[in-house]
Amino acid sequence: MLTPEEHAEVVRATERVKQSALKALTADRSGPFAIRFIANLQRGVDQVLQSALASGLAIDCRAGCSHCCSARVEALDPEVLRIAAALKTRPPAAIAALTERLREHAARAQGATAQTHRMPCPLLEQDLCTVYEVRPAVCRKAHSLDVRQCATPGAAIPQSLELLLKAEALSKGSADAYEHLGLAAAGHELGQALLLALTDPTAEARWMKGEAVFDAIGREPEDKSSARANLAL
Repeated sequence: MLTPEEHAEVVRATERVKQSALKALTADRSGPFAIRFIANLQRGVDQVLQSALASGLAIDCRAGCSHCCSARVEALDPEVLRIAAALKTRPPAAIAALTERLREHAARAQGATAQTHRMPCPLLEQDLCTVYEVRPAVCRKAHSLDVRQCATPGAAIPQSLELLLKAEALSKGSADAYEHLGLAAAGHELGQALLLALTDPTAEARWMKGEAVFDAIGREPEDKSSARANLAL
């Protein structure tokens, strides 16, 4: 649990992020810009991580270490659409193969909670992320101070609370700004939401009009395991 002072600072940081995002999103209300704008959240989380590393935080993660890539990934609506846009530039055969993997993943992931969702991400190939440049914020903030714990089923993963809180403020503040303007920005299980984004040609246009296109799928069943519940935000 956070101290009252820590909680208050997270709330203040979240509001600062929201107001900054609102200013930018209000200046350009077009849907394409709103999708591109989510990259600012992702860059912000990257900067938080780099700042922590520069301050001496010893993160044990390395390329090819994919333990966390079997956990449930919750991506915001604009993050899903940004990834889908990047994937649509790939050759048709590659898109078809990925779509089939996403269908298989969706069948297994439906109804899974954070505790029961233990399956490789469908975007993972040879233990490497195939959408690394556009991966969602939740993946960017994931880290471990001892990778040996990651390989131990049920072990608590040692992480930097400060890093997680700063990343959460960025994510929640950004999501709040989108929602304030009538653009859905909830968290959805990435594989299922991405399948819809790739197979429904109307998904992006409907989201731009304010429809919560991913709400029917990819939402974690109600429980107490979400990151926001754990951080008492």
